[in-house]
Amino acid sequence: MVISDKDSELLRCLNQNGKASQRELAASTGVALGTVSNHIKNLENEKIIRGYFADIDPEKIGFTLTAIINLRITKGKIMDLQATIAKHPRVFGVYDVTGEWDSVVLARFRDREEMDSFIKTALSQKNIERTSTSLVLNTVKEERRVLL
Repeated sequence: MVISDKDSELLRCLNQNGKASQRELAASTGVALGTVSNHIKNLENEKIIRGYFADIDPEKIGFTLTAIINLRITKGKIMDLQATIAKHPRVFGVYDVTGEWDSVVLARFRDREEMDSFIKTALSQKNIERTSTSLVLNTVKEERRVLL
């Protein structure tokens, strides 16, 4: 789906304030309330807007370790294994990638013990051939929004 200029403007406004009411969106975009409502519904139906959530700082609620984990997975088992790992509550990203590795997993943990448990259980499945884990020392930039 190609998005219109009105859609782009609405998305930019929602990036600034995800809690903005449709009335506020109409006022800030100069678009009629009914038009805003229709565009928002279409963006949600097309899964362009996938949901609304609070942007929580993980470190401030105790998740002080972020790990980037590269996986080499047995051929033919990648999709199933990625789906299994993606269900783990500490995992916030699973990517199918090109290059030396088959998949990259991003996960947050409260402490070393929690990370150790994840590595020894979720990452010790029989179809994982090799892993490489890096710990994030400092987050320089982490942008969850898609900026238009």
